[in-house]
Amino acid sequence: MGDRRLSDASSFIRDVGSCCSSILFESDTVVVGSREGAINSWSIETGKQILGLELDGPISDLASSGDVLYTACSSNLVAIEISTGEVLWSTQLEGSSDSVAIWDGFIWALSSVYEIDISDYTESTLWKFNSQGDLIERWSFAEKGWHMGVNNGIEIGIGRPSCGIIKVGRDGILNYHSLAVPSPVTIGCDGSETTIFGLSDGSICNSEGDLCGKASGLVTSIISIDDGWASGDRNGRILWGEKEIELDREVLSLGVAPNGVDLWVQTWEDKSRFLSISPRGDYSQIFEHPDRIMVCNFKEEAIVFGDESGRVFLVEERYENRFDQEDMKLGHREEERNLLKERLRRLRE
Repeated sequence: MGDRRLSDASSFIRDVGSCCSSILFESDTVVVGSREGAINSWSIETGKQILGLELDGPISDLASSGDVLYTACSSNLVAIEISTGEVLWSTQLEGSSDSVAIWDGFIWALSSVYEIDISDYTESTLWKFNSQGDLIERWSFAEKGWHMGVNNGIEIGIGRPSCGIIKVGRDGILNYHSLAVPSPVTIGCDGSETTIFGLSDGSICNSEGDLCGKASGLVTSIISIDDGWASGDRNGRILWGEKEIELDREVLSLGVAPNGVDLWVQTWEDKSRFLSISPRGDYSQIFEHPDRIMVCNFKEEAIVFGDESGRVFLVEERYENRFDQEDMKLGHREEERNLLKERLRRLRE
């Protein structure tokens, strides 16, 4: 299994020209943004390209509402008509444009200012726009916002000095909430009932501030799944429900397998290796890839990967099942070869 490649399992492979930096995977469409500013999208069913745009990179985040794609790119928030690729409006933020989300009929953007002189972030700003691009309100705070989630409002996991959560609801009031562990938030994901945050010391907290788990090091990936969440860290520990699985290799990203049951883990140790973990906690390597996986996203019966060279790989259940069929064929061929060898051996006796 170790010599199988990611490309062997992919139903289509595309290229955005530079390191993949963001993936939006909804309905029948895969949208990928690159570090150099390319935004390309393809139909899952046909593989045909829908969008092909060049903006100022990097493309930090993507969100959609109806027929409009919103992208956080460089220092701007840009609205694009998906069907035509027309830029409907663009507005410049302060610092780098980091995240974008849709909630309560508005478009929310998060930006941050980095000071080269002190080599640190000095301020973040949350922006609220209407669908026409008009600024409705903005809030600034001293910490870097590392994940902007949506859970009955906007929830932002922040770093030093405060190390907690910034929340803004329909009342427009910005509130600070502490976490069970006073460590900077570094990553997060939106769950069905709460936002889950990964902290620099390996702690996992929800948006109520409760401690939900403890990794062995910096949390590098965290995803929401039907029965909760799963995380991976720099040291290779996977937390999934009640299970702790030690892989001893840096976890790049996580996703739900196309079969909708297993967890797929991408690790790094001189190459990307893909492991499939069953609900029992058993795991095995399914394929590998020479380049580092930068982004991953998944939905029912499909998962998509973007690597550091700009290639995009879509794996669907109907194509992944080829592995089982190939294993059966390989097994039959191996049995036939062994039988032939046995016959030849007997002839030589």
